[in-house]
Amino acid sequence: MIQDQRVISTSAVRCVGNTLILQGRVYSPPFVVTAIGDRRKLRAALDHEPGVQLFKEYVHEAGLRWSDRDLREVTVPAFDGAVDLMYARPAS
Repeated sequence: MIQDQRVISTSAVRCVGNTLILQGRVYSPPFVVTAIGDRRKLRAALDHEPGVQLFKEYVHEAGLRWSDRDLREVTVPAFDGAVDLMYARPAS
């Protein structure tokens, strides 16, 4: 399992075909996402997200894979990049 980038609110994420471009680096499936936070809230968010539900339907129809599990401890890299917003402004 490669866990080499931390995603924050300003991370650039792009989906191009079946590849993911995350902060300029290209990733091909399968993707592994590790989320840190309150387990119940994270699980509820996944269970109620329409995009996740749609993907789970395709898992059965198209032979894709999906799995999730709760981990008591994880080690993730620190964010390595700028955290300042360069172009965003508050709405007037």
